[in-house]
Amino acid sequence: MSVAPTLIRLQSIRRAEEQQCRTMLDAAAAELDKFREMLASLKERLRRSRALITASVRTGVVEDRLAALGEDVLLGSLTRVLAAKIVDAEQCVLQARSQLLDKRIERRQVETLLEAVRLQAGIDESRKSQSAMDEWFRARAARESHAPDPPVTSRSSSGGVPQIHGFRDKI
Repeated sequence: MSVAPTLIRLQSIRRAEEQQCRTMLDAAAAELDKFREMLASLKERLRRSRALITASVRTGVVEDRLAALGEDVLLGSLTRVLAAKIVDAEQCVLQARSQLLDKRIERRQVETLLEAVRLQAGIDESRKSQSAMDEWFRARAARESHAPDPPVTSRSSSGGVPQIHGFRDKI
């Protein structure tokens, strides 16, 4: 098995790994976005509960004030928990992005190596072709230098028929 098919297989593996890392990054980013949306929703609910506390102070309804205070405490603790989850999700996104970058670098390295192998194969093929052409010309020159001289014809005195020298010697 030559080097190029192995590198091509490695390149396809690296592409698959990069795609998997990209999918993981997208999932981590989607989770982070979901947490951020939840935090925004919690902050809006927290703002409404504080507005209810203010309204209950004006109206004097104690039950509304107690419910709003309970909701305020609950939403505050949920906000802190969600903020911690957001920090963890941001770290997860950073790790996924780093892994994606590493896999992309690995894929590009294989592509560069594969390109170099293909280029070298082309150079080697060109050298072989040139070497074969040189050998053909060398053999042709050798044949021409060692070839016997063409037979010399002369006209004899008997009827003007050309005689080939060396032909009678062989008969």
